[in-house]
Amino acid sequence: MPAVTDRERNKYLARSNRTVERRPWEPAAPDRRFAAAVVIPALAESAQLPAVLAALTANPAPEPDNTLVLAVVNHYPEADEDKKRDNAVCLEALRSVRWSPLPPHLFWLDAASPGTEISRTGGVGEARKLGLDAVLPYLDWNADPLLFCLDGDTLVEPTYLATARSAFSAAPDAAGGVFRFVHQPGATPDEEAAIRAYERYLDAYVNGLRRAGSPYAYHAMGSAMVCRAAAYIRSGGMKVRSGGEDFYFLQGLRKLGPVLELTGATVHPSSRPSDRVPFGTGPRLRQLVAGTPLPDYPETVFARLAEVLTLVAQAETVAELQQLPERLETYLPSISRAYFRDQNFAAVWARILTNTPPQPEKIRTAFHTWFDAFRTLKFLHALMA
Repeated sequence: MPAVTDRERNKYLARSNRTVERRPWEPAAPDRRFAAAVVIPALAESAQLPAVLAALTANPAPEPDNTLVLAVVNHYPEADEDKKRDNAVCLEALRSVRWSPLPPHLFWLDAASPGTEISRTGGVGEARKLGLDAVLPYLDWNADPLLFCLDGDTLVEPTYLATARSAFSAAPDAAGGVFRFVHQPGATPDEEAAIRAYERYLDAYVNGLRRAGSPYAYHAMGSAMVCRAAAYIRSGGMKVRSGGEDFYFLQGLRKLGPVLELTGATVHPSSRPSDRVPFGTGPRLRQLVAGTPLPDYPETVFARLAEVLTLVAQAETVAELQQLPERLETYLPSISRAYFRDQNFAAVWARILTNTPPQPEKIRTAFHTWFDAFRTLKFLHALMA
């Protein structure tokens, strides 16, 4: 991926500084630049965050010496009082250096004190964005810097940092990556059964996309993400959402380049049922423990998806790709045709073609940019309706 220009960086930073500047770095702003940064949103994580920081410290040199670690202690003004008290405990522990061991270049932002809080609607997406935007001026842009997204309750292995560096060095066109993940054991037998069922559900969805040939076949797990800093800026940065920010962020990265599957290290998110986000792992676990089953994606919907993607892949000439609406109408079963009709695809495709160079690979890329992770999901759901 080409290096980001000074103009691109400055333009992005000019927009992001408004949210970063009112939360000063602690204990002080970095006095050097780094080849990587790990950003950790922490909401009421005083019991879990020490282990996360210790796990990062266990990564062997030289990676920790070149890595900035930034914790974003956050809540919104209307948060429960117990969460606010926990965040106060967390900030006091960081300021008094009560925990050990700690990464050699650890910093934090106070997004929990009055006047510094995040918004209720922005949620974890806003906390991630705050931290990721804040580290950008302290990156060594000559080192092709990486940005790691972690959570305040997610443990990593000693190969975490080096695995990503090695993978991105071997894949210069990659925009992002997702580590293999295995959740920590559940606190009860019911919670343990729920988290393993949830993992199987996530795997089944991604494996279905992979068999169908989708370019969006990766896990959308916020605490397992990493990306090139250049891709972060070019994708518009982290999405500000109270949940699902990982899905939309990775979708934006994939439109710039491949999203790698990082198997050389495993991250271990918490398996706690949680009310911290409106959807995602925590709420899903609460539903499973309460007896609400997960939705089932039958194999037939992935077969229908494969038909669509195969038609696009087999269109070899510009003329065939320009006639894609007609090809979909001719060769797809009626249930699949209905989705593209509802999307008014013929008119959409005509507009896309006017802005796309008449080259087969660029036209195919334009299709996959439109038929992205979100539209793929909606297509599958339409077939199940």
